[in-house]
Amino acid sequence: MQTNKKKTKVTHKPHSIRFTDKAIDELKYRNNYNHRQNVRFIDGPPGVTMRWTPKTNKKIFQIEGKCKGHSFRMDIGQFYLGSYGTLEVNSKLLPIFKKHKAPDGTWKSNPKVALTTLDELNQSQRLTVNEVIELILEQNFPRRNISGNLAMFSQRDYSRFLIGYNDRLNHITFDENKKGHGVIKFKETIYNKKTKEYEPNPIQDWKTLFKTYPPGVAIKKKSKFNPDDEVSVYDSYLGAVVIDDLIPGHIKKYLEGKTRTYGQKVNMLKALNSLWGFASKRNLMGPNPPMDPTRKSHGGISIEKAEESSFKGSKWNEVGLSLKQCEIVERALFKLRRVFPFMAEACLLLMYTAMRIQECLKIKKGMITKDEDGDLIIVMSKYIMKGRANQRQQDEIYDVTDPIQKVLNSLDRQLKRRQFRAYKFVPWLFPTTRISLEKLSNPSKYPGYAESKECRIKTLDDCMNAVKKMTGIELSLKTLKKANIYFTNKTLGGSHKGKFVSKHKTAQLQESRYDKPPREDVKKYAREVAKVFTFKKK
Repeated sequence: MQTNKKKTKVTHKPHSIRFTDKAIDELKYRNNYNHRQNVRFIDGPPGVTMRWTPKTNKKIFQIEGKCKGHSFRMDIGQFYLGSYGTLEVNSKLLPIFKKHKAPDGTWKSNPKVALTTLDELNQSQRLTVNEVIELILEQNFPRRNISGNLAMFSQRDYSRFLIGYNDRLNHITFDENKKGHGVIKFKETIYNKKTKEYEPNPIQDWKTLFKTYPPGVAIKKKSKFNPDDEVSVYDSYLGAVVIDDLIPGHIKKYLEGKTRTYGQKVNMLKALNSLWGFASKRNLMGPNPPMDPTRKSHGGISIEKAEESSFKGSKWNEVGLSLKQCEIVERALFKLRRVFPFMAEACLLLMYTAMRIQECLKIKKGMITKDEDGDLIIVMSKYIMKGRANQRQQDEIYDVTDPIQKVLNSLDRQLKRRQFRAYKFVPWLFPTTRISLEKLSNPSKYPGYAESKECRIKTLDDCMNAVKKMTGIELSLKTLKKANIYFTNKTLGGSHKGKFVSKHKTAQLQESRYDKPPREDVKKYAREVAKVFTFKKK
């Protein structure tokens, strides 16, 4: 034994044993040699040795050699009696020797370099579901087939299922850029429940967020923010699964693990589908990714639909309004303009145009212009429309008819009221009454505030509830849209013309979802058909 000041170096005579499973198994720990041993084989394959740790009895087969003047040593498996022994080593050596040895027995290439490169390629991409979740959030949910990000509302919904029901979401907010792409930002301030004051947000990057709230930490169990006691994918067992190994059974078990509505399951599946698509597009699953387990066409799961929908809004699916009811609703909305400024006008525009709600609320004053004939029009930017994920999506034009002009006139009068005069600096057609005049009047201190989503209306629910109370008519914004489409088709003689007014791509889509007649017209149709089968008595 040789000793120096830094460390003690142990030297010993290498062991030499026969290349048999019995001899290798009988190599046992003894007190006189308890350091790692390099075992050689008397009759083993050339270059094959074994690294043996007596204390743990771990035995690792190795190949030793020299290639182009450089020595190498490569592990080729651990000995397990009855599972991995000399027979398995010989089987593993054959392709290695065939590929890397020359006919004269010398090494023409280094097998360790080739194996390491292949392992790195395969193993470095074996990310867990949670690791992919962290990446997709950091990159703001890129769209799969076209550049840009998912819409703000999709990002918000998917984030709730993937990392929500947790304090993580308290630190981020969802916004969108001028092209309608969703952007996830870290809040500047957050509310402190103890002090009941807003304080600077200590988290300003994704690494810190996931370090502060690792899986299973800060879940909002049975609270008003999580009444159904949901658990996000990130906080569940599903998050630990390597995404390459994700199979339909894993997803089905997660979705069916607790009582959920059909709509919840569908939206959760969409979030997982988005996650899988991201991993596939970014080549995170190696050179041969498996089929998408979230798609039914790929052998994925199918979600069973209940006989009756539990979604509260489904009761409006088949409800239509009569023309008389539309007139009553219009009068109510005009009366409510002082109580719900800008909201009432937005509801009226929806009734007159059958626009989608979120598209309507994103209209900017600059979109009101004139066509080549000098007629007033509203040019809806393709970036705020539902079909923006399609490269063929174009701007849509809505002609300003007399009813629409009444809405624009009413908006002008609203802006002349004293409390709303400052709103002329806000580009949104339907600004919210919750605008901070301090921020609005200090653009240098609060740049971009006037153009932000904080200055436009987000929802019209309060106004519609007031309409229902005032009129006694059960309806929703979806009902107004369906009424418009029904009377449009009735006036123009069918959906083949009506689709151009309602901006639907096909007449079939318009008919199946939105062309819903009021009950009195259905009765009328039944009586007209009955006349055909009313035969005169002979």
